[in-house]
Amino acid sequence: MSTAENQIQNDIKERALSVPEQANAIKIIDDVSYQKGGQLLLTIKALRKEINDTFDPIIAKAYAAHKEAKIQKAKVEEPLVRAECIIKPAMAEYDTRLEQQRLAEQRRLEEEARKKAEEENLAAAIHAEQQGDKEAAESILNEPAQVIPIVQKVEKQKISGISFRENWSAQVVNLMALVKAVAAGEQPITYLQANQTSLNQIARAQKTAMNVPGVRAVCEKITNAARR
Repeated sequence: MSTAENQIQNDIKERALSVPEQANAIKIIDDVSYQKGGQLLLTIKALRKEINDTFDPIIAKAYAAHKEAKIQKAKVEEPLVRAECIIKPAMAEYDTRLEQQRLAEQRRLEEEARKKAEEENLAAAIHAEQQGDKEAAESILNEPAQVIPIVQKVEKQKISGISFRENWSAQVVNLMALVKAVAAGEQPITYLQANQTSLNQIARAQKTAMNVPGVRAVCEKITNAARR
């Protein structure tokens, strides 16, 4: 950056720094102060145009360089991204398949243990009845079979630096059912969110005529200063 460009930027910076003090000095209480406020707004507008004209070309040049660097980086990285998209789902699918096999085997072993326990209970009940203790036999038959929980483990190849995580998310399959549940107080209202974009569009179109339950149109007056 040249010395002349530095001087221009410093001059704009000094003039901008003095404006807040000028704004604080103006108390809008009558037509005269109202006019002063308006003139200061126009001065601010003109000064901001100078700032845009001075800095926007610098920003555009830096942005163009930044954008080009990102494009070049993405080109170099793209084959790696494609490779990851192939390997990651395949590994996750394999890991899921192993877990499903583990659970299936665990259920099989639990069912075997349950049947064995029931057979043992039946044998014990028959023995008690043969001994003439019908009450004990009936009590044994009425008791649920005691099965020790089984945790089936599967040996998996572990790779240092590679891990899996579960990413759970909610999918709304029946919006009306959710709305009714919230309206009935069965679910918290935080599960619903107003569509602010649509409501704002209605407010701009209908203004004071807007009539939506639970919503009101709000008007905020904004001061504009046209460039001179």
